[in-house]
Amino acid sequence: MFKNYFKTTLRSLRKNKTLSVVNILGLSIGLAASIFILEYAFFQLSFDKYHSKSDQIYRVINERFEGDQLLQRGQITYSAVGPQMAEDYPEILNHTTINPFVENVFLYDNKPTKIASSFLVEPSFFEMFDVEVLAGNPETMVSENYQIILTESMAEKIFQTSNANWTSYLGTVLEMGSQRSKWQLSGIVADPPANSSLQYEALLSRVTLFSLWGESARFSWTNSDYYHYVELSKNVDYRRFQEKFVSFSEKYLRGGEGTQTVEKFHLQPLSDVHLYSDYEYEIHQTSDGRMMWILIIIAGFIMIMAWVNYVNLTTSKSLQRAKEVGVRKVVGASRPQLIRQYLTESIMLNLLAFVLGITLIQVFQIPFNNLIGERLSLLEFATMEIGSLSMIFWMILVLLLGALGSGIYPAFVLSGIKPSETLKGEYGKSTQGRILRKSLVTFQFILSTALIAGTYLVMKQTQFMKSQDLGVNMEQVITVEGPSLANFDTTIVSHMNAFLNELEQNAHIIKAGTSSNVFGGRMPRVFDVRRLGQTEEHMLNRLGANYGFFDVYQINFLAGRPFRPEDHKEDPRLIDAAIINEKALKVLGFKTAEEAVNKKLLFFGQEWTIVGITDDFHHRSLKESIEPMLILPIYFGYSDTYQIRVNADNMSQTIAYIEQTYNEFYPEDVFEYGFMDARFNNLYKSDEQFGKIFNLFSLLAIAIACLGLFGLVGYTAVQRTKEIGIRKVLGASIADILQMLSREFLWLILLANFIGLPLVYFAAQSWLEGYAFRTNIGWLFFVLPVVTVAVISLGIVIGQTLKTARMNPIRSLRYE
Repeated sequence: MFKNYFKTTLRSLRKNKTLSVVNILGLSIGLAASIFILEYAFFQLSFDKYHSKSDQIYRVINERFEGDQLLQRGQITYSAVGPQMAEDYPEILNHTTINPFVENVFLYDNKPTKIASSFLVEPSFFEMFDVEVLAGNPETMVSENYQIILTESMAEKIFQTSNANWTSYLGTVLEMGSQRSKWQLSGIVADPPANSSLQYEALLSRVTLFSLWGESARFSWTNSDYYHYVELSKNVDYRRFQEKFVSFSEKYLRGGEGTQTVEKFHLQPLSDVHLYSDYEYEIHQTSDGRMMWILIIIAGFIMIMAWVNYVNLTTSKSLQRAKEVGVRKVVGASRPQLIRQYLTESIMLNLLAFVLGITLIQVFQIPFNNLIGERLSLLEFATMEIGSLSMIFWMILVLLLGALGSGIYPAFVLSGIKPSETLKGEYGKSTQGRILRKSLVTFQFILSTALIAGTYLVMKQTQFMKSQDLGVNMEQVITVEGPSLANFDTTIVSHMNAFLNELEQNAHIIKAGTSSNVFGGRMPRVFDVRRLGQTEEHMLNRLGANYGFFDVYQINFLAGRPFRPEDHKEDPRLIDAAIINEKALKVLGFKTAEEAVNKKLLFFGQEWTIVGITDDFHHRSLKESIEPMLILPIYFGYSDTYQIRVNADNMSQTIAYIEQTYNEFYPEDVFEYGFMDARFNNLYKSDEQFGKIFNLFSLLAIAIACLGLFGLVGYTAVQRTKEIGIRKVLGASIADILQMLSREFLWLILLANFIGLPLVYFAAQSWLEGYAFRTNIGWLFFVLPVVTVAVISLGIVIGQTLKTARMNPIRSLRYE
C-alpha cells in the first residue's frame, strides 16, 4: 500500500510541477534560513556549557554603594572574598581566583612574541574548569613561582613547530618584559573553545603575585583586582544560598566609622556570563541574551510561515484535484486511505525540502560565516545537545511534526471532497475554508509587518550609534601598542616624548599622543576624590594621557587648557595637574567651568590642580552613559598606547615610517598597529551581527510570506473565474476586476498592521532600553511596513489575477 502511496505522490509532484517547485523551494529556504539563525543563536547560548561542572560554577559579583548611589558593579573584588566564602560556607566545594595579566612580550631564543591575553591562575582552576592538558601535570603546573602554560597555538608560534612532542619542551625558559624575568614552561594545553568566556593564550602561576605584591595578593580586604569563581554542591539553589552574603558583607566589610559604603555580593551562573552581563571590567566581549531569543523566535516563525505556505498552496489546488478525489471515492477509496496518501505526500515533500535545505546550508555556510564574523558549522550545530538529546534528533522531530501538522489540514480537506459536490460544481465554496486561508495569510502579514518595522529600527539604531557625535574625532587615528621590553624607569617620560616628537617630524603626521586606556577600554576608578575644604568624596574614572592626546582627538575644552610638556614629570610624585570632563564638573559641585579652573582636588594623598575642563565625550559605546572622568598627565609605560593622527594621503608610506621609527626607538619590541575607529566600532560587533542576521532573514521571511500570498491569490482567482466572466459580460473593465480582487487583500493588510504594529512597537521600546543613547522610533517605523507590504501584495495580486481578468468571458463562463 505504501508503495502505491509513493508512486501516487511522485505522479502528483510531476503533474503539478509549479506547485511542487514552489512548495519545495519555500520549505527548503525556510529550513535553511531557520538553521542558519539557530546555528548562531545556539552557539551564543552554548558559551561555557561544555564544562562538566558548568551547572555548579558561579562567578562572584560585587556591588559597591555609597548610601543609595551605586559606585561599582562588576566582578572584580578583594583577594580575600573567594577564600573566605569557601571557609565560611560548606555549600562551596571549591573556589578559584584568577587575575587577567597585562599584554606582554615573551622572548625565546631572543625572538619576541606578544601574548595578548593571559591569566594568572592557581591549581584549583584545573579542578573546576575543563582544560585539555597536552603536556604537564595539572596539579603542579601553576604551583610554583614563575611557571607558565602555553596554549598549543601559542606554543607553535613561539617554537615555530607544529604537532610536536610537547613534553620535550617542558622546562624551557621564556623571558618576559623589560625586566627579563624568567618563566619556566610547565605545561601545554589545547586552545580554549570558541564558546568559552575565558579566552587566553597563556596561563601563569598566580602564586608569583604573592612574591611580587606580598600577602595582599593572597588575602586582603582592600586590594581589589581579583575575579572569583566558586563551585557549589549539587542541588544547592544559588539564589537562596546567596542571601547569606548579606551577613558576610556585614561581618567583613562594614567600612570605617561614619562611612555609608556598603558592599553587596551575589552569584552569577557561569552559563549566564556571556549573554547576561552588564557588569564592569568584563574579561571578554559579551553578547545579549535577549537578541538570541528574538532570533530563535524569528527562526520559528520562518518555519511556521513556510508550513503555512504549504497549507495555502496545497489547498489552493484542491479545485484541480477535486475530480481526482471524486473518481477515487467512486472506485472504493476510503477517507482514511486518502488521508494517509496526502500525509505521505506532505512527508515526502518535506523530506525533499530537507535535503535541498541542507544542501543550501552547505553551499552558503562560508558566506554566512563571513557575513557575521564567526566560524560556525552544521556538524557542530547538529551534535549540540538540548537536554540529553542531540540537536539532529530535535531537527528531525520538528521536521516530522511540521510535515504532519502542515499536511493534516490539506489531507482532511482533500479527503473530505464529496463526489456529488464535484459533479455539481459546488466544491470550493466553503466559508470556513476561505476564512482559514485568509487567517493564515493575515498571520503572515502580521509577521511581515513586524519584521519590516524591526529591520528598519535595527538599521536605524546601528546607524545612529555609528553616526552619533562622540565628542572626539577618531577618523584617521592610528593606534600603536606601547613597548613591553623598553626599560620602565625614570627615563620613560623623556623617551616616549622623544618618540612622539620624532613621529611629528613627518609631514603626513598631524599629531601624536598617548594614553593609558584607548577608547572602548575600561578605565580604573578613583573612589576618594574630594574638593579641597570639603569632606564629600566622589568616584571618578581615571585616564592617563599626555599633552598630545587632546589634539589627536580634537577634544573641545570648556575652560582652561590641555596638558603641557612641563606637566609631565620624571618623578610621578611631583605631578599635580588634572583635567576633568563636564560630567565630573557637575559631580564635584562646580557651577561653571570657569569656576573650576585652578581649584584644588584631594586624592592619592596629595593635592591636584584642575587646569582644564573638557566637553563630555564618549569613551565607551553608546550603550553606556558618559561617566565623570579625571585625566592625569601620567605615563604608564608599556600599558600605554600611542595614538597618531595622520593625513589620508600616502597611508601605506606613513605606516611604514611609523614602524621604522618605532623599531629605532624600541628595537626589541613587536610593532602592532590598528585604526582607532575600527577598534571602537568593534564594541558594536554583537549588535552588527544581530542586525545582519535580523535583516537578512527578515527579508527571506517576507519572501516566504509572498509565496503564501501567491497561493491564496491564485486560489481566489481560480475560484472566482465564472464570476469574473459574468462581470466582464456586464461591462466591467480589467481595472474594475483588479480593484475588486485587490480590495479584500488590502483589508487583510490593514488588519495585519493594526495587530502587528502595536506589538512590535512595545517590543521595540523594550529593546531600545538596553542603550543609554538610542534613536527615536519615528513615524517611518509605522508607515514603512504598511506601504511595503501593500506594494508587494498588490504587485502579487495584480500579477496573479491579470491572467484571469484577461480571459475570454466565454471560457470563463464554461470554466466550472
